[in-house]
Amino acid sequence: MEGQEYLVSYGLTGEFGRFHARSPLSLRRGDQVVVRGARGVEIGEVLCPATPRHACFLPNTSVGQLLRRLTLADEQTASEMRGRGQHLFARGQQLAAELELPLLLLDVEVLLDGEHAMLHYLSSGDVDVRPFVSTLSRELAVQVTLIDLSRDREGAALDESAEHVGCGRPDCGQGADGGCSTCDSGGCNTCGAAKPQDMDLYFAQLREQMERQRTALL
Repeated sequence: MEGQEYLVSYGLTGEFGRFHARSPLSLRRGDQVVVRGARGVEIGEVLCPATPRHACFLPNTSVGQLLRRLTLADEQTASEMRGRGQHLFARGQQLAAELELPLLLLDVEVLLDGEHAMLHYLSSGDVDVRPFVSTLSRELAVQVTLIDLSRDREGAALDESAEHVGCGRPDCGQGADGGCSTCDSGGCNTCGAAKPQDMDLYFAQLREQMERQRTALL
């Protein structure tokens, strides 16, 4: 129906918001769509039709545009953007090493419009990322946005004191010597902070948290 709004999930970390269909569409949960929001034009997944109740839960969220269902051409473009993302990620790792920045890059998104990219990372302490961002944006002709996952949703840095060098969660068992007080192993039994290869667990937990928030709105 014309003027219908939908709750749509987008991005690697499962963000979601309200999107207004610019033409009549009949969509169901799980349908893939193309949306335009604050980040740019990208692929999203329909959660459900938006209701006044959702507007109450998300009062400060701007309403984006739901442009269309995902097409075969969009899927081909998305595949090309994944290739660009791999190049961006590799160059980002190289540049972080060149600039001696304490950044651990985790993942990358190049949006469907090819103009915007998000680099997800962890950092230790305050870092001046401006030279890093400007160089990547200039070299790869894309507007790069850094998403610091070492900060909570309010933007406060997680605890990274010398006495506690794990993930910052209260149940983290990693000690200052890199060992785990909960399992006596090298690394942390609760967060795997000493093992960058285990970051998939971090993202799984993050997505699970986001899914719980979405479920509360459905």
